[in-house]
This record gives sequence, structure tokens and C-alpha cells, in this order.
Amino acid sequence: MTSKDRSFVRRAKLWRLVSRRVGGASRAIELINANRELTLLRTEKAHWASELVVANKELVFQNNEKTKRAYELYIANEELDLQTREKAKRASELIVAKKELIFQQEEKGKRAAELLFARKELAFQEERSALQAQLQKSQKLESLGTLAGGVAHDMNNVLAAILGLASAHLELQPRDSSAYRAFETITKAAVRGGKLVKTLLTFARQSPAESLPIDLNTILQEEIRLLECTVLSKVCLEVLLEPELQPICGDAGALTHAFMNLCVNAVDAMPESGTLTLRTRNVDKDWIEVAVEDTGTGMTKDVQERALDPFFSTKGVGKGTGLGLSMVYATVKAHHGLLEIQSELGRGTCISLRFPTCGPQLQVTQPKAEPRPARLPRSLTVLVVDDDELIQSSMQAILDLLGHTVITASSGKEAVAKLEARFEPDLIILDMNMPGLDGSATLPLLRSLRPSVPVLLATGRTDQDALDLIAANTDVTLLAKPFSASELKHYLGSLGQDPHAGPPSA
Repeated sequence: MTSKDRSFVRRAKLWRLVSRRVGGASRAIELINANRELTLLRTEKAHWASELVVANKELVFQNNEKTKRAYELYIANEELDLQTREKAKRASELIVAKKELIFQQEEKGKRAAELLFARKELAFQEERSALQAQLQKSQKLESLGTLAGGVAHDMNNVLAAILGLASAHLELQPRDSSAYRAFETITKAAVRGGKLVKTLLTFARQSPAESLPIDLNTILQEEIRLLECTVLSKVCLEVLLEPELQPICGDAGALTHAFMNLCVNAVDAMPESGTLTLRTRNVDKDWIEVAVEDTGTGMTKDVQERALDPFFSTKGVGKGTGLGLSMVYATVKAHHGLLEIQSELGRGTCISLRFPTCGPQLQVTQPKAEPRPARLPRSLTVLVVDDDELIQSSMQAILDLLGHTVITASSGKEAVAKLEARFEPDLIILDMNMPGLDGSATLPLLRSLRPSVPVLLATGRTDQDALDLIAANTDVTLLAKPFSASELKHYLGSLGQDPHAGPPSA
């Protein structure tokens, strides 16, 4: 029994006590009504209490739910914290990994930069080595050119003396005599030696090619006729010539020698048998091409790289000088052309030469024979200026045979001194290459003293200095060494027809 029930019982006892004391029906009724109201109130209170109990239980349930949810939230929060800590840990690990990756990338970048620098350094070293090799090759060629030029100059003087005296005495001998045949042989040998010297000068690049229109088809056809009679017994010849090949400007003799070198090399590369192909074509309006192709042994890359070097040869001892292709290259360069070598070991070689054309306005002309003088020249007084005693003595003998008076000077300074001493020559023969005052320095001094006296420039090198002197001065003619007595006689004959007339134009 609860405290409320006990309170209710006490009150009931109290009401009964009161009723007995007061008495009376109304009072009892009132008490009954009051009791009923009290009971009703108690019932309502009990109902309220029940509702409160229910509400309390509901509240307790709700509190339990809240507690449960709070616990779940706590657990979830703990898990979230754990996940957050895991994520933070992972983020930290990612940051460390990213830093490591950045460090590795920086290391790779550094190594790549070092590798790139090393490659550039290697390329620089290779380029430097290549340039040094080219410089050494250029210096070697320059040295060879200087040597060839010096040898050619001395040889020209020797050949000039031989050719001049031999040709002069040749004209004095009966044609059926042994002396005539001997002098004729000497003359031919000296002329051939002059051509060899010209080849040396071309190799030395001290003698520019002649600037005459040339049909290369004609030169190749002459080469073919010569080859058919000599080296083409074991190989087949295929000729593919452009019918309307444009002319070029140059030196026919030098080009003939170059083509012959290429053809002989091609035949030598086919010891058993094979095909030699000669081909010409118009590349465009400005260039033509000549190709010499064989089906021989071919060349390795190393041999191709050295093929144009002077004295390099793959032939056996005594079978080649190593100057063939280098002279061909020098001739092509002298004609402002290009040379290309295409070769494969065991399959043959093709050497292509390209030359600039003369242009459509120039036509190939055949050389005309120079007219002989109409009558013998008068006796002339000739001043020969040359430092070589061979030239002085040979010119003295030749001019004596031709009936002229000769005065010699061994230097430009001595020649100027003779003119200052009132010596009056009819002609001056001036050497271009002398120590001290050379021909280009001596000529202006002679001209200032004797402006009307004609001058023959005698030189074995038709270089730019000689051409400039001829262009800048009148009555100056080029006489190429070695020259024959008949060539000198022709010029003197034209001079002897008129004492005031200059020499024929060069």
C-alpha cells in the first residue's frame, strides 16, 4: 500500500468521525458528495498519476533512446575521429610520398639535365673534332697546294727553257733529219709536261679554269672513243647523253683529264667484268649533271669519307698515286661545281658531278687558229725581266735566232734602273713571280717610265693578279709558260708590222 492510499484511508476515517459527530442527513450527504468529489479527484489524480507514470516511462524510454542515440553518436564520432585520424595519417603519408616523388623528379630532372649537358658536351667535342679534322685537312691541302704551286712554277721555268729552245731549233732543221725528229720529240714532251704542270696548278687552285663555253657531251664522246681503244675490252659501256645538254663555262682540258680519271678508276673497280655508264642530264635551267657509274667492288663508308683526300688510295703499291679523285674534286671546285659519291660495297659506285650552266645566250664555239703574221717582224730590242737564269739564257738564244736584240734584268728593281738610265726597249717580257718586286709591283713602275712600250706578262699561273693587271693596263698581253718559239714569234711578228702598234689582244 502506497503513501497515497494510506492518506486516503485516514481521510475516510476522518470523514466518518466527522459524520458521527455532526449528524444529520444533509451533512452526511455533503460529506458523501465531498467524498465522491474527493474520490473523483483521487481517481483523476490516479489517472493523472498513471499518465504521469506512462509519461515518465515514455520519458525514460525517450531518455534511453537518447542515451542509446547519444552512445551511437559517440561511437560514430569515435569512428569518425578514427577515420579522420586515418585520413590525416594517409594525407601525411601522401604528403611524404609526394615530397619523395618531387624529390625523385627533381633528381631525375637533375640527372636529365646532367645527361643533356653531357650529350651537348659530347656533341660539342664531336663537332670540335670534326672541325679540327677539317682544319687539318684544309691545312694539309693548303700545304700541298703551296708545294704544288712552287713545284709548278719551277717546272714551268724549266719547261719554258726546254720548249722555247727545242721549238726554235726545230724550225731550223730539215723535216727529214734526225735532229728534226729529236727536237720534235723534245717539243712534244715539253708540251705534255706543261699540261701536267697545269693539272698541278689546278689542284693547287692557283690557276682558274678558262671561261669558254663547253659542250660536255662532246668531251665525253671523245673520251668514249679513247676508252674503246684502250681499257674497255672487259667491260660494257652504256652511254646516256642528254640530246639538248646546256653548255657550261670552263677549261675543256682540265675537264677531259677529270673525266678520264673517273673512267679509269671505274674500270679498275671492275677487274672481272661489269658495266660502265656515262650519263648527262639537265637538272634545271641553272645546273647540269654528269654521272660516271660502275658495277664494281664499291666502297665502304670509311673509304668514301677519305676518297677525296690527297695520296689516299686503295690500290696496291705502284698501282695508284692517290691523287686522281682529289684532282677531280679540285677541278670541279675550280668550275664552281659539286661532287657527290654514292657507293655500296659489292654493288658499285656512282660519282655525280654538277656544274653551273653558261646560260642560253652563250653558244659553244670552236677555237679558231690564230692568223700568222703577214711578214717577218723587224728587229726589236727586247728587255727580258726574269730572276731565273734558265729563262734568261733560253730567251736570249730564242730571240737571237729570231733576229732580235736582248737585254736581260734579273729583278724588277734592275729593270726599273735600266729604264731610268734612258734604255729604250721596243718590248718588255716581264715575269710575274720574282722575289722582291714581283711582276704586279714592277709593271706600274715600268709604265710610269715607258707608258707606250708593250709588255708581255710571262707566267705559269693565270691567277687573279695577272688578270687584273691585263684588265687595268693597255698594251699588256698574257704569255703563258711554257710557250714555244712559234708562239713568241707570232706575237713579235704582229708587233713588228707597225712600230707604234700594240700587241694583239690576249
